[in-house]
Formats: sequence, structure tokens, C-alpha cells
Amino acid sequence: MKAFMIEDTRFAGFIEVEEPQICSPTAVKVQVESVGICGTDIKIYEGHHSQSMGQKRIPGHEFAGVVTEIGEQVKGLKKGDRVVHEPISYCGQCYACLKGEGNVCAQVKVTGCNMSGGLEEYFVSDERQWHRIPDWISWNEAALIEPYTIAAQVCARAELAPEDTLLIYGAGPIGLMLADTAIHMGAMVMISEISDGRLRMAREIGIPYVIDSTRDNLRERVMELTGGYGPNIIADCAGIVQLDEEAIDMLSPCGRFVPVAAVPFMFDGYKAMRKQLKIVASRLQMHQFAPVISNFRQYQEHADRIITDVFDFKDTKKAFALAGPRRPETGKIVLRFNKYMD
Repeated sequence: MKAFMIEDTRFAGFIEVEEPQICSPTAVKVQVESVGICGTDIKIYEGHHSQSMGQKRIPGHEFAGVVTEIGEQVKGLKKGDRVVHEPISYCGQCYACLKGEGNVCAQVKVTGCNMSGGLEEYFVSDERQWHRIPDWISWNEAALIEPYTIAAQVCARAELAPEDTLLIYGAGPIGLMLADTAIHMGAMVMISEISDGRLRMAREIGIPYVIDSTRDNLRERVMELTGGYGPNIIADCAGIVQLDEEAIDMLSPCGRFVPVAAVPFMFDGYKAMRKQLKIVASRLQMHQFAPVISNFRQYQEHADRIITDVFDFKDTKKAFALAGPRRPETGKIVLRFNKYMD
């Protein structure tokens, strides 16, 4: 079968690999139908991902497909089921796992990051990593379920409640999905961005307070919208250190700061202490697939708008070329397997 392999920095292409087989009684084999391209995939392609440097890798961790075969002990799935992949696996025995936080297991494995991913025609993994999806979720939309679980995890870690005010730095796909999730949870949501294309997309999906920080003074506008109190939660989806420093100043007392973008950040510990702030990290997700799938109707319209480009599997190189420069008008890119290569 064909797979898309990143062999070295910015050097990738299609290769022939053996079709995976059921190798355990709880394994499930899936014919892949759709894959979303994530910022992590681009980091791997550009040679900036620490866990993949110097290694060949089949990327892809946001994918869905149809069950074609199951192991003899699989109970919850059957041939023909439509499923989405949960990309993390963990040991189940370490401190984090025993606390129910396998997403930060010391030995966590992430499909497409430190093990082979879904940019291949068939994929096999344990039943626990597959979640059934209803027919009303399209294959394009199914590729967004995993990133929506990332947004749900941020909300859970920040203990977001309907009475909260949330400021999001960055209107890329994760920032937009986080805003969408928080709005449906009842919070007041503000999002700041500098790109005209992403500002337009934020307005199109109905975020009530979209701030162009090239034209407006961000702090003044946020304080105006929060009655001078400051937001209860700030989530950094942009990864700009200067904004993180400003976040500590803007947050309300008892506020929470969530660094979503994987970059170093600095803050004034004295100011954080004075307001009794929480710095709450959020990595991957845990226990978020079931609620996201069950609530996906409320995200569906906006999910379709966040997807800006759809490519056939055979055009994967073109899709990566488009995603690489991170053009502001480019939202989520989805690859489809509905036409197979000759």
C-alpha cells in the first residue's frame, strides 16, 4: 500500500509499505478516509520537532476511516463502523497514568509524532484508540474531531465556566476551535489577531469580540470589555513571549493563564502571587473524544468554515507546500483518500 513518508527535513514523498495486519486480539484495522494537517506535522516536515529529528516518519494524527477488520476480542466495534483515531497511548502504570492523566505519561506515544501516523491507506491500532462516529459527521469534519478535543482539554484544564471571560491570543485553527468550544460552554470570548485573513475567519464563525491588535490597543480594549476587571482566563495559541508577559498584567485576580502554544514563556512571579493566578499547562487531551463527538452538531457549521482547503491523498506534497508557509488565509487543510493513486 502507499504511505506518505517524511524522510528528512523538507524531503518527503510516497513510498510502498506492507499493509498492516491485525497483530493482537484487541486490534482494529481501518481504511483511512481523511487526515487533517496539523502544525505538528509541519514541524516534523521542517525538522523542528524534537521527537522526530533525524528519523523517518509517516505523519498524521488527526484522522478517521472505516473499520475493515477486528481482532477476536474486540467488543465495541465491527466491520463497517466509521471511526476516528485517538492518537495517544500510555503505560497505565506511572504516576500520571494512575492519576488518570495518561496524556502526560512518561512513556506516552503519539501517533504520527514519535510513531508512524495516519497518512497511509490502512492503519492498525488497539480498539481503545478508535471512537465510533455517526453518519452525519462528514469525513472532512471527522478530521477536526481530534483538534476539537485539544480545545476541550484547554477548557477543562482552565476550569472554564459559563460566567468566565476568556481572551485567546491567535486565531489559527486551534484558537478558533477553542473559541467555538468556549462560546458553546457559555463563556464570554475575545480573540486577538494581527492577520486580516484570520480576523475575517474569526468574525465569520461568530466570535463576538474580535480584536485587531494592529489597530486597537489590546489591553485597553480588553479592559473596556471586562469592565476594567480583566479576563478570568487567557489562552496563548500564538506563542509570542511578549504577550505572555502582558497576560499576567491583564488577568483578573484568581485568573488562569494557559500556554497552549509549545514555546518558552516568562512571567512576573510577584504579580502572579499578588493576584493568586494559576499557570495551567494543557497537553494533548484525555477523556475528551466522547464528549466532543456527542456535541459535534454544535460545532459542525463552524468546523466547515475552519476548513479552507481539501486535497486528495495523491496531492499530499502540494498540501504540505501550502501549509508550510502558514499563510494567514489558510485555515485547516484536510487530505481525502476518496481517490486512490494508480
